Amino acid sequence: MDVSRLSYEEAIKELENIIKFLEGEDYSLSDAMDKFKTGVELYKHCDMLLNKAEGQIKILMEDQEDSFEELDLLREEDDDYL
Repeated sequence: MDVSRLSYEEAIKELENIIKFLEGEDYSLSDAMDKFKTGVELYKHCDMLLNKAEGQIKILMEDQEDSFEELDLLREEDDDYL
């Protein structure tokens, strides 16, 4: 399986399948190790995809940062009057 071609959702589904497999009791040590190795690859792939998405969000929000800071200041001022 080429983990790098999977979407986040597909990788999570595969991880869930591996967990179900490993929770069972009918497998060899060799099969368990193979599944575990695949699970680690899937975890790293998911982590990379999440980090990439976070970076994209930060870039998109960079321009909005000033607007959000101004909005927070306005909220603080409104709270002072409550």
